[in-house]
Parts: sequence; structure tokens; C-alpha cells
Amino acid sequence: MSPSLISSSFLSLLIFVFLGAISADQASSSSSFSFLGFEHDIASIGLFGGSRFVSGGSTIELSGLAVFNESIRVVQGNPQSLASFSTNFTFSLSGDGFAFAMSPCGVSSNLSGNGRFGLPLGKIRTLGNFLSVEFDASKDRVAIGHSGSHKVRNVSSLNLTLNSGRKLQAWIDYEAYSRRLEVRLSKVISPRLSEPLLSDRIDLWEMWDDREVFMGLSSSSRSSNQSCLIHSWSFSMKVVPHWMHSQPLDPNALSEVEAEPLSVHDKKKDCLPKFLAAMIFGVSSGALGALCILYLWTIFRNRRPIKSEKIVVGKDKQQLDCEYKKVEVVVVHKAVEDGRLGASETGT
Repeated sequence: MSPSLISSSFLSLLIFVFLGAISADQASSSSSFSFLGFEHDIASIGLFGGSRFVSGGSTIELSGLAVFNESIRVVQGNPQSLASFSTNFTFSLSGDGFAFAMSPCGVSSNLSGNGRFGLPLGKIRTLGNFLSVEFDASKDRVAIGHSGSHKVRNVSSLNLTLNSGRKLQAWIDYEAYSRRLEVRLSKVISPRLSEPLLSDRIDLWEMWDDREVFMGLSSSSRSSNQSCLIHSWSFSMKVVPHWMHSQPLDPNALSEVEAEPLSVHDKKKDCLPKFLAAMIFGVSSGALGALCILYLWTIFRNRRPIKSEKIVVGKDKQQLDCEYKKVEVVVVHKAVEDGRLGASETGT
């Protein structure tokens, strides 16, 4: 293959990868946002109830709902694939607490309830289309709620107090491959923890399918002496390729398989064949290397330069230095030579 063909093929591959990265970035840009402060993105957040922007628009005082205006789809693509997502926010509490919620058909309508943190009561909360992560400051605990299920974990194990008024940081991550939702919590100056505070297995594909989903932050506190401040909020989504999804395991099929007796494997029996194979490979490699060295030595040895030799001539054994040279022999016709000699004698 010519160098020009190789370079053109490599350039085409680079262009393909570059265009794919651009299209992937454009596809995922609408499903991601990062608000380090809200003063420049006020139009992207819808406020309901008593919620409002404070500190020049950089902070949300949550006393009702704060909803991201654009919807997302956790199931997308063709063929369809479940997406992983992560959301992160910093907050400070001196009240009852708040909740991060996701629901189809509009969070603003589904979350306009009279329950704790403004979450709905009754059938809406148990329909199987509702997901919430609650930060309960009155009991210093975090809870995951979905489909009527409620899993709780106290934050005392992290030496934290939710209603201390200090800035805290929360991470909520959903992994599509394992269908697992994880919640982490720490101080703002502390790094992200490796182990989650609370986790639960939730199949969002079964809950929502490919419907549009809205997300928001909800608080039921309307007292002037209680405060729930949201200082930053970010969200990102990553679609897992369809070929990376594995088929679920069927427990009924495993129960039908007869249990086979366990056999003790003797490791000593495997040592001898492995040792012999390694020894044969080593000897063969050494012999091949030696043959290559001998072959190269023979080639370079036969290409030595020609040197002059000394020849002994005569009775006195006089040494003569001889060497090989290339000479040109010119044959002159005898008649021409005689004519030249006669002319030379006449001139003399």
C-alpha cells in the first residue's frame, strides 16, 4: 500500500471520528446543563409557589418548586437504549428540607401536592411514574422514593447535620447498566465520596419507557424563619450503546438446572505439562536466536576487503609486495610499431 493511500485513509478516519464527536455532543447538549449561579440562566428555571431568586439571581430561595423548563428522555435512540444521568447541587438548609423529583407529564403538575416537601399524596405517588430523593432536615436523613417504595438512610454516619445552615453538596447518579440509583452527600470543601450514602435498584425503562420526563426541586416550607437555598445545580446524561446492554438473567431457568457435584481440581497435575511447554518454548527460541546470529556473522565475515599479500621469489627468498590492480591492455599492430621506430631512427 502506497504512503499516499495510507495517509488519505488515516485522514478520512480522523474526519469521521471528529464529525461523530460533534454530532454526539450536539445530541447530548440539550439534555445537560450546569448552573454555577442562576443569574445568567433565569429563563431556564421555572419557579412556582413562594420560590424566588435572591442575591442578584445567583441563588434560589426554595419555598415551593424550581423546575428545569426542558424535558428529557431516559430511553432514547434507535434501537432504544436506557441513559445514565448524574445531577449535582449545592444547598444550605435551616428548615424542614427539600426533595429532588422526576416525573413524566410535568413536574409542576405532578408535584403540586400537599404532602411533605410538596410531594403528592395518594394515587399519584404510587402510580409507578414518580421518583424522588428527599433531604429530610428534621430527621437528618436521606430517602429514595419510587412506586410506593421508600428507602431511608441517616446522615449521622457522615458526621453531617442537614439543617445546620452550612453549604452541603449532593450527588445523585443513575447507572443504566445496573439500574442503580446512588446518593452521595458531603460538605462543599470535601471531595466526592467513593461509596454512596444510599442506593436503590430502579428500572426507569419499565417506569417511564420513552416518555418525556421533567425534573425539579421541591420544598413545602413557607415559614419566613426557615430557609432552603439552592446555590448551584447541574445535570448531565450519557446514553449507553445498545450493544452494551445484557439480557436479564432468568432465575426460573437456573432453578431447573440440576446441581452438579463439586470436584476438587488437582493443581499438581497441571504443573508438569506447563513446565515442559515452557521449557520447549525457551529452547526453541534460544536455538532460533543462535541460528540468526550465526547466519548474520557468516554474511558479514565473507564481505571482508581484499588485502595485499607478500610473495617470496628467488633463491635469496626476497620478499615482494604484490597487490591486485585493474589495468587496461592495449594491443598495437607490429607494422605500425615498426614504422614508428624507423621514423625515430631517421630523425636521429
